[in-house]
Amino acid sequence: MLSEQSVSVVDVWLEAGRDGRTFRYCDSLRLGVGLGDLVSVRLRGRRLQGLVTSCRGFDEDSHAEGFSGHPLLPVDALVQSAAVDAGWREWLDAMADRCHTSSFRMLKAALPPGWLGQRPTPSAAGRRMWWVALRDVAPSVDLSNASRQQALMDVLAQRGGGAWQRDLLAEGFQSGSVQALESKGLIQREQRCCNDLESSVSPPFHAEPPRALTEEQQAAITRFQRLPDSSEMLLWGITGSGKTEVYLQLAAAELGAGRHVLMLTPEIGLIPQLVDRCRKRFGAQVVEYHSGCTDRERVATWRRCLASDQPLVVVGTRSAVFLPLRPLGLLVLDEEHDNSYKQESPMPCYHARDLASERVRLQGGRLLLGSATPSLETWSRLQPEGPVMLSKLRSRISRQPLPPVRIIDMRHELAEGNKRLISRALMDRLAGLRDKGEQAVVLVPRRGYSTFLSCRSCGEVVMCPHCDVPLTVHGSRSHQQWLRCHWCDHREPIAASCSACGSLAFKPFGAGTQRVMERLAAELSDLRLLRFDRDTTGGRDGHRRLLDRFADGEADVLVGTQMLAKGMDLPHVTLAAVLAADGLLHRPDLRAGEQCLQLLLQLAGRAGRAEKPGEVLVQTYSPDHPVIRHLVDGRYERFLEEETTLRREAGLVPFARACLLRLAGRSANDTATAGTLLAERLREPCAAAGWQLLGPAPAPVARVAGRSRWQLLLHGPKNSPIPLPPGASLWDGLPRDVSLAVDPDPLQL
Repeated sequence: MLSEQSVSVVDVWLEAGRDGRTFRYCDSLRLGVGLGDLVSVRLRGRRLQGLVTSCRGFDEDSHAEGFSGHPLLPVDALVQSAAVDAGWREWLDAMADRCHTSSFRMLKAALPPGWLGQRPTPSAAGRRMWWVALRDVAPSVDLSNASRQQALMDVLAQRGGGAWQRDLLAEGFQSGSVQALESKGLIQREQRCCNDLESSVSPPFHAEPPRALTEEQQAAITRFQRLPDSSEMLLWGITGSGKTEVYLQLAAAELGAGRHVLMLTPEIGLIPQLVDRCRKRFGAQVVEYHSGCTDRERVATWRRCLASDQPLVVVGTRSAVFLPLRPLGLLVLDEEHDNSYKQESPMPCYHARDLASERVRLQGGRLLLGSATPSLETWSRLQPEGPVMLSKLRSRISRQPLPPVRIIDMRHELAEGNKRLISRALMDRLAGLRDKGEQAVVLVPRRGYSTFLSCRSCGEVVMCPHCDVPLTVHGSRSHQQWLRCHWCDHREPIAASCSACGSLAFKPFGAGTQRVMERLAAELSDLRLLRFDRDTTGGRDGHRRLLDRFADGEADVLVGTQMLAKGMDLPHVTLAAVLAADGLLHRPDLRAGEQCLQLLLQLAGRAGRAEKPGEVLVQTYSPDHPVIRHLVDGRYERFLEEETTLRREAGLVPFARACLLRLAGRSANDTATAGTLLAERLREPCAAAGWQLLGPAPAPVARVAGRSRWQLLLHGPKNSPIPLPPGASLWDGLPRDVSLAVDPDPLQL
């Protein structure tokens, strides 16, 4: 019999049932299991990983039996020691309550993939990594116009002909340079076994010196550093005003004090440039955490955060807000206004800005929110009404003024006989780019070839068979085309005739990135084009490769969707253009005007960031729209003041609260009935709390992937709790095949 002093009995929280359950095990293998450890156990023959929630001596369970009366099973392995500490768990539990989800679901969302549940992540031992080496016999290639590629060749030669690619990237080299040299036959890459993700030895690092600060930048840094712990500040800086340099110099001060730094960006496409700038300044202290990393890499980053003996700079997207960095000195949300910080599906539905604010309040550190176009939510929390201090950067580093905005009225173009997608003024401006050595970015609201396919005889629109949305045309006119659903990814060929009336008068309507590329290539054959959207930026380094190619001058025009406007620094761009701005203006959404103006102002900021002045061209059929008026005068603060007055008088968010309950099921009748019954349960508590309940009603897209979708909207006073029953009782009584998701403070209905 095992010694009572050598064995612990532990409760392990496992993925069982909707919200997880705890099961009793014993540490008979003497693994030294403790509170907050992640362990591997067996449950009904399945190997699961779970969290240890309590530990006690063997004598407290003298019979060493579980809840069923059978002998306790042993803990098979210790996956991660002290993965969860009490302070981090307290913050997470508070956020679970805020998001109306269970602590287990919030914990599973926070931890890296595979650490909870049925997908144990293999050890990082034996990891294969890319080794970059000079070729023994290489062709003669002139690199005089590619200084970074030549510098990379010199570094490899200094190290005996080879290095880990990871170390090269940590020094500020870009993967695009590695791939360019490989395509030229100057280097070769191979995967070699590395016993530990952190075992490659980095060469001496020569940090890039801090840049000289303007008076406004220095004032912002001084103001932030004087803030007490757990404070928040909004850095409102126009595009090109040097917000990133402020982040870096504040980060350097925190690292010098032995505290960690967490920098968040809204989308993975913004990661490469920020990572490169951080690595030039801080070297191997910089790590990444986002969906572009493999599961193994995210686990390795999490472990490094837990065990690091030196402060780190972590650059990531919204999920990085959960990383266990203690002590955390600085938390940055760049482009804080961006909707991508909101997790809408699956539950938990959280906003990274809310989690970050609560994290610094509970755990310490300071929060810096950066934006050229702050959200109305943050604007409404500025002092003295709220806790957020304001600091402004009104001037660009280059001393160039913000580019003028020129509105092109497409109604006049049509009246004068121009039926093309692209106005004559924009076409003339693009035609002169190469002669001037300049570049342009062109924003198109949609990817694909065109928005939808319609019959000109009867008006029938080709819809997705699984979703209530039109199928999008992909491909090109000169090659094969097909139809694709951007919701469920259903694909099908284009039929020769209309299925409703048999007419052959099928025509694509609207314009996507593919079609714009085709038209530009046809009319301006000398123009070199690159496409930047989700269809062309797949893979680990897809965004970086395209941006590197554009920055290296391989193209004159970058055509892309909304990701094009977000935070990229492209010094040779002097023209920013928007096609079909009306698709952004006329959306049935409370925040449509705010989001459209933010996007257009952000895009305008891509032009004229260096020595040459910039220009913005916006094509629209609604030149008198208030958003277009504010875009031309550039007075975003005036827009916020007007929008604040309108929403406050109407009692709309952020001067009220909202909560969206989303139901989905195979049967439209069952889903609608479940929504009706749920509404009846909630009507009385909502009325008692002063909340309105609207619905149930079909969702704006009433069917996705074959599932019917209904929703209820709750609307109530600002700062009041949402009147929902606690725990899992909200889901009681729902049919087995009907799901329910709770989205507190939704951004979209």
